[in-house]
Amino acid sequence: MTDNQQVDDTIHDIVERIRNYRTQMEELDNRVNDLKDELRQLLESRGENWADNQGYARIVSEGERAYYDAEALDKLIINDPLHYGWLKDYRHTASIQSRIQVK
Repeated sequence: MTDNQQVDDTIHDIVERIRNYRTQMEELDNRVNDLKDELRQLLESRGENWADNQGYARIVSEGERAYYDAEALDKLIINDPLHYGWLKDYRHTASIQSRIQVK
């Protein structure tokens, strides 16, 4: 077997392993999503979050979260500290989908 053939065989083996791992990860992701759907139903019927000494399971509500461009705010505060009213111009929001969070 030539060196190139050996390299090609090794590449093929690694690519196949990566493909197999990705398939396994996709299957596990699907299982986790199914369990999260079931968990959401249980938490909703319970009416509250759940916790133990290792973590928690909770529903993160849908809504908007605010965040700010820290670099732009730093420049504004340093260069023009008397005009904090401009902070609203640097306010950004992002929509957050409701999800189940488990720690």
